[in-house]
Amino acid sequence: MEYVLIVAAVYNLIGAFTMWFQPVPESTSDASMPFDYMQYRIFTGGTAFVFALIYLYVFYVPASAVPLLVFGIALKLWSFIASLISFKKYSFPKEEFLKVGVGNLVFAILFVLYLVTSTDIISQ
Repeated sequence: MEYVLIVAAVYNLIGAFTMWFQPVPESTSDASMPFDYMQYRIFTGGTAFVFALIYLYVFYVPASAVPLLVFGIALKLWSFIASLISFKKYSFPKEEFLKVGVGNLVFAILFVLYLVTSTDIISQ
């Protein structure tokens, strides 16, 4: 079950690099792009990158799992909720909702299962 941490780290790294290196939409000119669009992309990618490092750290230092994965679960649930709101209200593409929102929901559930089934971690 601990290998879910490695898979989650890779998932987050892919998300980080996607945020950093995806091209700016062609229909978005500098004049029509919100002033903070690129800052949000850079920050969001950095957040995903840092959490990838956290998941790798938890893999190697399982005693730190409970506090760090609680934050990971919260962030992944928030990503799901944000994606769901964006999908329902703001035309967030369905394929992105499935990839980002549902993908993060799956990892949140897997992290909960990891914590629940790892009784030696919780007892520390």
